[in-house]
Parts: sequence; structure tokens; C-alpha cells
Amino acid sequence: MPSGDHLNEQPSLITTLLDRTDALLERWYARVGLWPSSLIIAIALVLVAFIYVDGGTVPVSHGEGYAALSRDPFAQSVSNPFRFRILAPLIGWVLHLRGPLFILVPWFFLVGFVAMVNVWSRREGAWPSLALVIMLAMIFSPVIMHSLVAPGYIEVVSYFLLGMALMNVRSMLVSCACMALAVMTHESAIFLTPAWLLAAMSISGKSRRWWAKRLLLLAGMLLPYLAYRFWVVQVDEEALSAAYYFSYANLRSCVASGPLGTVVGIFAVFRLHWLVLAIPFFMLGLRNGNVRWALLLVASVGLTLVIAFDTTRMFCWTFPLLVLGSVELGKCVGRKMAVALLMVAWILNFLIPPYTTTGAESYRLKGIRNYVTQ
Repeated sequence: MPSGDHLNEQPSLITTLLDRTDALLERWYARVGLWPSSLIIAIALVLVAFIYVDGGTVPVSHGEGYAALSRDPFAQSVSNPFRFRILAPLIGWVLHLRGPLFILVPWFFLVGFVAMVNVWSRREGAWPSLALVIMLAMIFSPVIMHSLVAPGYIEVVSYFLLGMALMNVRSMLVSCACMALAVMTHESAIFLTPAWLLAAMSISGKSRRWWAKRLLLLAGMLLPYLAYRFWVVQVDEEALSAAYYFSYANLRSCVASGPLGTVVGIFAVFRLHWLVLAIPFFMLGLRNGNVRWALLLVASVGLTLVIAFDTTRMFCWTFPLLVLGSVELGKCVGRKMAVALLMVAWILNFLIPPYTTTGAESYRLKGIRNYVTQ
């Protein structure tokens, strides 16, 4: 009969399942490739999420504006408030995915973004099972669901490019190019520049002169876009420029959201996963560089609420926190505990219907098209 000590050394059922899952995924990634495998998983998960949230196939609200822009991005005869966000409509125009077909552009990037979450997590040191759970957490959050219920919205294109900028932060040229393209897609990406620069500094250990060089390279890459913005101001008075966002009426609308609406809107992004993400940061403390980076990211995105009252949509820009915070959780508490905590939060999140908050009003994401003016 085996001794009691020997029995205590036997792996638990959960550990055995995780080991087998990790081994299976590792073999699959080695045979097919990490990116192709991640894309296959992403497509399957996107389809499940689409059904769950009752996704749509017709551009709505802002999506209609982007779809219209994709027909002729530089036409001066018709005003379009979203002219500054030119990259995604331009891609649609070049690929002949115009008008109603434009929704395929953000959806292609959406699948790429979900796949990138897996690749990014693995590169940061996550076990295959943990990276898979991070994908689940991301895809059943408004970060992804917004694009499924509001076809044509282009934020996810910028999310993909921002993720690529952070994932490849060691390469100055690639990272700067992705960051510049993210800004060309959606100007809100500029608010993540401080976190992007800090990530580059923490990895490289270089001096301030080094990150100034990176910032100058980014500015140089954005010069054509700045020239385009100058042209837009001349030809389209209805384009949503900085003057609109800093107007008294818009600032008053943002203040009217109130503290409760703001908190509810922020909570909607990750729901109970916020509590799980807080664990490694409490364990590490404020002296830890990763914690300071996370606080800078949250503070930078928080600044957008001064000029934008779509609280949930704006705080979706904190998506890197879910990826890197979950990986850090695994390093702090171990693979089994990290997967268990994330999965428990994921399951319990289904008891809280996914919603989005605009101003002081919250709407369930499932069926939200019924509330959006077509």
C-alpha cells in the first residue's frame, strides 16, 4: 500500500487536466504554428460570442458613417463626421469592401486581435491553458462584443494595431509603425502613448534620450496624417475635430455622466475580472514597475472621459491590462490558481448580462441595436 506522503505527492485532477491541455496545445502549436492555430481558435470563439450576444450584420450608428466613408474616402461632396478616422475606411475602399461590406474590415481585424491575445500571452510567458483562458475573458467582454453588436465600428482595428505595438515594443521601427497606424485609425489611441513609451523603457533599460528618439520617429510617421487632418478641416466642417470634443456642450455632457455612471461604465468592461486583475497588483505593491505601468495605463485612458462620455467604450482601451495582468497573475499565484480564478470570474460574469454605459445610461449589449438610431 502506498504511504500517505506518496499520496500527497500525487497531482490533483485539475493539475493533470491542465498538464494534458498544455501538452495537447503545445503539440498543436508546434505542428500548425502559433499564429495559424490562434486564428482557428479565434474564429471558433468569435462565432460563439456572436451567437451569445446576438450580433448584427448591418452597419449601425457610427458604423454607418464609416461604411459611407469607405465608398469614397476623399469625396468632398458629402460631409462625414468620422473623416479623421481614415485608415479602416481606406482599407475597405482599397479592398473593395465598401458600403455594407465594410463590416468585414473590422471583423477581420477582430479575429486577428483575438488571435494576437493568445500569441501575446504566450510570448509573455503564459502557459497555453492560461493564454486560452485569457482569450475567453477578452472575447466575452465589451472589448469584442461592441464590434459584434455594432457592425462597422472600427475601434477593434486600432486595438489590434496597439496590441502589435506593445507586443513588438522591442523593435523600434515595427512598434512605432503600428502605433502610428493605430492613431490613424482612431485618435483615442494617442492616449496610450505614455504607457507605450514606458513599456519600451522598462524593457530596454535605455535612457530618456532613447525614448525621445522613439517619440520623434512616431511623430515623423504621423506627419502625412497630420497633413490629412489639416486638409479635412478645410473641406468638411462637420468632421469631429478637437474643437468639438472641447466644446462647452460636449464637456458638460461628460460631466453629466456623474461618478456612479462612470464607475458602472468602467466595471462593465471586465466585470468580475477587475477583481482578479487586482490580485497581482496588491501582491506586488506600488514599487513594482508592472504595477506603475498599469496605473499609468488606467490613468491615461481615464483622461479620455474628460472629453468622451461613452465610458465603457473608452475604457475598452485598457485591454492590455487584461492580457498582461493575467500573465502576471500566473507568475504570482501559479498556473492552476490563475486559471481557476479567471475561469470562476468568467463563469460568474454570465450572471451579469454584458452591458455598455453611455453617459448615465446603461444598455444591455444583447439587443442593443433596438435602442440605436439607424
